[in-house]
Amino acid sequence: MCGSSVRQLEAPTSSSQIYSSHGYSCLFNSDCVRISADVVSAILLNVRTYLRVYALKVFERWFPSEDCVSSPNVLALLVIDGFINDVRKIPYVRIHSGSTKLNFALGNIQSEATNAIVQGWPMARVIADLVDDIGYALKELHELNGEVRDHSVPSWARRLFLVCAGLVAFALLVEWYIVRRKLGVQKSGGGLKISTGRSKTHLMF
Repeated sequence: MCGSSVRQLEAPTSSSQIYSSHGYSCLFNSDCVRISADVVSAILLNVRTYLRVYALKVFERWFPSEDCVSSPNVLALLVIDGFINDVRKIPYVRIHSGSTKLNFALGNIQSEATNAIVQGWPMARVIADLVDDIGYALKELHELNGEVRDHSVPSWARRLFLVCAGLVAFALLVEWYIVRRKLGVQKSGGGLKISTGRSKTHLMF
């Protein structure tokens, strides 16, 4: 399910604004997941926390029922010119999904999209890459039946490495034994030649 909306965002500047404004009433209704005073303080101190809570509530409004595991809904928020009351004008990208198994992949996509905006990429290209990356993450989630891909070294590769290491050690041991034996033969042969030479010299004198 896809949708798009454009609006300006303004982060709250005081706790009284959060508690009294109608726009934040959903945070304290029994139908919504309530937030504590600590979360309110975090929203005031950190813009990213506000954006995370904002994305969560927009997601709950757009997708009230989330029951599909293999193909969950995804909400992407792109704050291009920063918040209205933030003079730094820092861009932010927040991607929220009903599946926690997508958190790692979506976190990487967020960082890549934010860097692209900072580097001045055309917005059409940023959105196209964002959609492609989200689509790839959903495709991988569907192919793995909701499981997370294992990026560790497989067991057969570990066993093959141990076999190769054992063969290398065996080859080195055999080579060391053969070379040592050959040197021993050469030394013994040289000793016989020297003793034979001495005996001939002695006879001559």
